[in-house]
Amino acid sequence: MQHLDGLTRRVIASHGIAALAVALPWPLLLVLVDERTEDPLLLGLVGAARLLPYVAVSWATARLADAMRRDLIVRVTLVLRSATLVATAVAVLADRVWLAVAACTLAVAVGTPAYPAQVAAMPGIAGSLRLRATDLLVTIEVAAFVVGAALGGFLLNPTTRGLLPWVPVAMTVVALVMILGVSMPTPSRGQDGVHRLTPSAALRTAPTAKRAIAVMAAVNLVIALVAVALLPIAVDTWSSDAAGYGVATGVLGFAAFGAPLLRRLGRSAEHSVGWGLALLAAGLVLVVPAPSLGWALPALTLAGAAAVSIEAGATAVLQEHVPDEVRASVLGLNDTVVIAAALVGSLVAPVAVAVVGAAVLLGGLAATVLLVAWWARPARHPARHQMRATVLVTLLETDEKAHPGIPRPVDRPARRAALRRDRVRVVRWRHRRLAVAERVQRPADSAAVRRAR
Repeated sequence: MQHLDGLTRRVIASHGIAALAVALPWPLLLVLVDERTEDPLLLGLVGAARLLPYVAVSWATARLADAMRRDLIVRVTLVLRSATLVATAVAVLADRVWLAVAACTLAVAVGTPAYPAQVAAMPGIAGSLRLRATDLLVTIEVAAFVVGAALGGFLLNPTTRGLLPWVPVAMTVVALVMILGVSMPTPSRGQDGVHRLTPSAALRTAPTAKRAIAVMAAVNLVIALVAVALLPIAVDTWSSDAAGYGVATGVLGFAAFGAPLLRRLGRSAEHSVGWGLALLAAGLVLVVPAPSLGWALPALTLAGAAAVSIEAGATAVLQEHVPDEVRASVLGLNDTVVIAAALVGSLVAPVAVAVVGAAVLLGGLAATVLLVAWWARPARHPARHQMRATVLVTLLETDEKAHPGIPRPVDRPARRAALRRDRVRVVRWRHRRLAVAERVQRPADSAAVRRAR
């Protein structure tokens, strides 16, 4: 972060500390539940409780960051996280395990608006360095899921287990203090304030943004399937055990820190996503013939870094193509979609491995990733499309009275839809003019030929 200014570094560091804090208690909660029950379904529910709030409420709570000051949203979420994490620690000390699980799940839920708010505000915070800042923020957000749980596992040592419930509280307070002086104003609105853009309308008029969300969902689905498929490969092909599987999944997760290096590929965010998808497919293909765990680790590192690089690039695409007034709402919807895709992948993976086998599944996933890369490829001439859109906008602005039903100029999606309709009318009119001219010109040419003869 040496090229970013101090304010941007504070925002990213604060978010990283808060994300690690909310992930720390979960290994302890899983151990406590395992000590009290032998039902694997209950353990599965506790593990899913960490992700379910994103699917259930992220799409709705993120809209708060488009309705009021984003710095206020971030600070309020940190205060509520601190309170719920204190409740978690007290419940653990009182041996009320299920109450602790509920309080920690609530801590995740109240924090869901923070990440969309900060990503949406990053262009205003980092300015021209917003792409680099977004890369780091996305990398930290994704890596916190793995690193936070790993740190929580280390703190399960008998010498530090007593402090574990209170460490997340202290980290959240530190994150709150770091963000206090940061200003993230309310997103800009239209001049009249009547015609407000909705997230669905913004996505309907931004196919690139829709493709970015679909790509992130596909990548999360693939990674969830890969995480399960590695277990039979580790046991049967690599002659390893559960420890080897843990190393493989750990490398796949910790490889997120290499994502900013891959983001330098491609001349734009969309091209970077395409390169990332190609590298992810290559990593999956190279895992299949690996004779041992050691040979598979470089391929897993490449696949893990590429997956996070894709998510960072697709998030940058959303920043560029979604208006500021609904950007946080769209990012919250994106969180819901991608986490739901990961949950679906985790549920389907055991059945898929049992039906087709782990090696075949990895090969099929690599082919699927390449198909996604082809489908989401950027336009060949983006400058030409941008120039055409600029010309059409100028034409509409010079003839605003011809469209009394269109909202004010600030409502860009409605204006773009009207521009497309006008362009179709103009093209059809020109075609009719050309056809009439050809029919009129043809007999005259024939008569001239006869006179010449």
